[in-house]
Amino acid sequence: MQAACKCLGTRAQFWAPTVHRCRVPPARRLVVRNVGWDPEGILAPPKGGHISRRQLQRQVAEDEDLKKQVEAERQMAREELIQKREGRKTPASHAELVEYFMETESEEMEYEMARRRPLITPEFLSYLSDQIGEERFSNDPNQGRLDELEALRDVLQKGVQAIDTAAKQIAAPLDRMRKLLTAPDKKAMLLEMAGNNEIDQALLNLLKQNIAAARAAGQEDPAKFMEKIHDAARKYLIT
Repeated sequence: MQAACKCLGTRAQFWAPTVHRCRVPPARRLVVRNVGWDPEGILAPPKGGHISRRQLQRQVAEDEDLKKQVEAERQMAREELIQKREGRKTPASHAELVEYFMETESEEMEYEMARRRPLITPEFLSYLSDQIGEERFSNDPNQGRLDELEALRDVLQKGVQAIDTAAKQIAAPLDRMRKLLTAPDKKAMLLEMAGNNEIDQALLNLLKQNIAAARAAGQEDPAKFMEKIHDAARKYLIT
């Protein structure tokens, strides 16, 4: 090689071979741009709201649990109240009745007045007034006790009046319904009661209640009978 170069009288020159490299493109990655892309219309449209539905279901379940808990607590409170009421002994004297009402909670006063109504006689109210007078004119009056006794008398007087009025309002329609149902001539009795202004909404409501009770007991014939009377009496109702 060197000899050949000398012969040529030239400086040896070398050329580096040229290597042509082929660049291999990197592997392409699949990028999902649109999950709802369905040109053929094969797939159903995507539905959202899965989280919302689960939250709603969980909320409904929690509400049901809360409802059951509230109902259980209400039932427990009712049972405790019934036991408490049953544990109260019936007063045997006027003095015991005074203390009985004095120890009754305000929210139970209406119930106890209705339950002990037969004991709240004019004689008892007179005894209560005597106790108020003795306390007022004693040598060392207890003002707190005096105020409580006076308040008790006022509550009992108003309560007895309300209870008696309500009892009359219930008894009056019952007597009129009994008179109407047992009358030999129903039409004549309706005319007589209409003339005396005895046909009112309370009477019609009582008839409806008896009709419903008869049907609930499977007594369809009495229910139909009272229904006819109710419809006839309604024509004479003055509103």
